[in-house]
Amino acid sequence: MDSEIPLEQLASRIPGVSLDMDSASMRKAGYRVVDWLIERIENLPKSPLGRELSREETERLLRQPMPEEPSGFEEVFEEYTRKVAPYAYQLDHPRFFAFIPSAPSFVGVLAEALVAGTNFFAGTWLESSGPSQVELIVIDWFKEMLGLPAGAAGLLVSGGSVANLTALAVARHTILEDAATGAVVYLSDQTHASVDRALRLLGFSAAQIKRIPTQPDLRMDVTKLKEQIRQDRSHGLRPFAVVANAGTTNTGAVDPLPEIGAIAHREHLWFHVDAAYGGFAALSERGRKLLAGIEGADSVVLDPHKWLYCPFETGCVIVREGRLLPETFRILPEYMRDVAREAQEVNFCDYGLQLTRSFRALKVWMTVKTFGVRRLKQIINQCLDLTQYAAQLFRESPRLEIITPPSLGVFTFRYVPRQLKTGDSHAGTLLDELNRKLVAKIISGQKLMLSSTQLGSRYVLRFCVLNHRTRREDIDEALRLIEDYGRELEEESA
Repeated sequence: MDSEIPLEQLASRIPGVSLDMDSASMRKAGYRVVDWLIERIENLPKSPLGRELSREETERLLRQPMPEEPSGFEEVFEEYTRKVAPYAYQLDHPRFFAFIPSAPSFVGVLAEALVAGTNFFAGTWLESSGPSQVELIVIDWFKEMLGLPAGAAGLLVSGGSVANLTALAVARHTILEDAATGAVVYLSDQTHASVDRALRLLGFSAAQIKRIPTQPDLRMDVTKLKEQIRQDRSHGLRPFAVVANAGTTNTGAVDPLPEIGAIAHREHLWFHVDAAYGGFAALSERGRKLLAGIEGADSVVLDPHKWLYCPFETGCVIVREGRLLPETFRILPEYMRDVAREAQEVNFCDYGLQLTRSFRALKVWMTVKTFGVRRLKQIINQCLDLTQYAAQLFRESPRLEIITPPSLGVFTFRYVPRQLKTGDSHAGTLLDELNRKLVAKIISGQKLMLSSTQLGSRYVLRFCVLNHRTRREDIDEALRLIEDYGRELEEESA
């Protein structure tokens, strides 16, 4: 046994190896990476959006045994640039209009490098009083932006999925004392799937999740909400929460937050707002009007890696009564006694799921301080204007039909050949098939990225503008490509 080895012998077999490079090598490697990142950003407008490989292709390209012997950093980095980076989509490309883009600023990228390079443990005040104070300040900025009270509290998490899970865990603990039997939660048919996943993890069955229909504008129907609550109470169920959307993924729709908040207050329900997509529009006057009523929420979810231009993974959850976060999550085992602090010295590990957590707040703090709110407002308004510009341009096209108008940077449309505008009974099926082929053709072309969704019985294409690098020329080029690809498909089917 090792404990029986003589001390001198044990000391002699400790070689003092390290994973550190010498200073010159570290600088060379660091400059190489930074140069590559800058070149990538400079070349984005003229570069392909990305390419998908099959699993068979990626296995052939990358599979190898765990290496026993070392390789030089330059060799490994070169392999990354040739075999990995080209086979992913560039969400920060100025013509990436699919899903919800993410285009971090270079300041955010540098902040992420600082986070990785210092590797601060942001779980306890003892180990990260400076980083913890920065996170408190960032949360206070967000509270002020949304009009939430001083007593609200929150933390940064990986994204909207964990933020929704955290908020709904607090709701379950507070309203239901963690007993989910007979409880029901209300959400619209446009709510993000992460809410369903969170509720499943929290012990709610599908029957306990009540989907409230939306009106033609795809906002929750509050009359149907009130009626469903009344029915459920009459059947002995326990309504406990309602989830409202502040920018749906499908269409950017914002539910009627003041009315839903009033119903939740009157019915003693937890009022949760998923503003992961649209929340930072509140920085602009136009956005604040759309998000009126969010200040009454019991909990709110935000994603700074969307409209605040921070790198992944940067999500946020804020709870109106801040004390409820530690009441839900705080556990103090014997090995954590050294980190216990007074309430004002926050241990963020007591506020959510993670004990080990990185200094996520740095990229938010550096982004906001570097650019200022005024510049961020300009970017948000620019995205909203570009969306309006695109929608009007598409509306004037003889082959495109707008399905839902712009809302928080999103609108939907479809390609409609002229011969299908005659009321053909098979037009719906033919349109769906054509637009599916159009999306596939767009993606394979690597010059533009769009995604699709289903609105009722209609298959539609989404257009989402969220990138600070997108310009009018990118919108013009998108229209040209969509029309060209569509005409090619028409000719192929003729």
